[in-house]
Amino acid sequence: MNVGSFFRFTFGICVVAVTAAGCAGVSATRGALAALPQTHARVVKSWISPEAATAKQLLYAGDPTGDPSYSGVIDIFSLHGLKYTLVGQIQDDSAPDGMTTDASGNLYVTDMGVATEGPAVGDIKVYPKGSTQYSRFIVPGKWIPFDVAVDRRGTMYVSNIAPIGSFSPGSVSIFPPSASQPSRTLRLKNFQVYGITLHARTKTIYISYYADGSQGRIAEFKNARGKAIDFGVTFPEPWGLLEDGSDNLLAADGAGTIEVYSEASHQLVGQISVPNGAEWMAFDAARKRLYVSNFQQIEVLRYPSGRVIGTITQPGWGKTNYPTGLALWPPPP
Repeated sequence: MNVGSFFRFTFGICVVAVTAAGCAGVSATRGALAALPQTHARVVKSWISPEAATAKQLLYAGDPTGDPSYSGVIDIFSLHGLKYTLVGQIQDDSAPDGMTTDASGNLYVTDMGVATEGPAVGDIKVYPKGSTQYSRFIVPGKWIPFDVAVDRRGTMYVSNIAPIGSFSPGSVSIFPPSASQPSRTLRLKNFQVYGITLHARTKTIYISYYADGSQGRIAEFKNARGKAIDFGVTFPEPWGLLEDGSDNLLAADGAGTIEVYSEASHQLVGQISVPNGAEWMAFDAARKRLYVSNFQQIEVLRYPSGRVIGTITQPGWGKTNYPTGLALWPPPP
């Protein structure tokens, strides 16, 4: 069973978990458990540690695979060149996946959610820089969020893997700054939507997705509206997606390769090999270093050469307990 198949299998367990009454409860409880969109605010704590307060670079790494599997944390590292120090952790028991930061240092996290009774209901959390407490908590009413991108104004673009209580199809939700409900949802024919990224200078959205559950694909929504334009490319598995600031897209294919596509021609222009797999990615501010979670640890690569120049790991990380979503602060401009 490959990584993508394993993920879809475990995701299915998560979204269709029901009470002891039996599987018939899924459709019967689906509507009742799909809560209306909501947002909550908390009083945020101060810095996690002096190291976090003074760090010039912070790396966030999601880890939803603890024991039990939903008892996850978000590890926070200070970076000094290729040296790293764990300076704090955020407890997150809702299976953190995609994440990003903004220029102010806010961390945006999408949680798939964990079901105890009925379908899993995911959420979106926003943490001020260095805080263990979120300042915003959004529960989308219909969709399970999987990845997030944020523009300079604070608009959130969220890839939804699937509706609550279902395997497919996915979509994209757009949340205006400070909004708790999306202003619009973009739809396309698909099985599940995974990664999302923005063009560095326009409002174009790019997504990675499964068309039919067998191969990864890429599509774009120009100006964050209208119909999806498919790239016409395929690769093993759709995971993280990044824009490199030079009109190229990087698609992590799960199997150990980052596919690089021209946004203009939709042609494959390069490939980067990653030891053990390629799941989620994040650039440093200069887009010269690429951080990749690989189902075991985090590899640091030079970009665009793809040369591995470092590794970030922690006690306990490995094939059964690995980092997922990644985000760096400060983000690329």
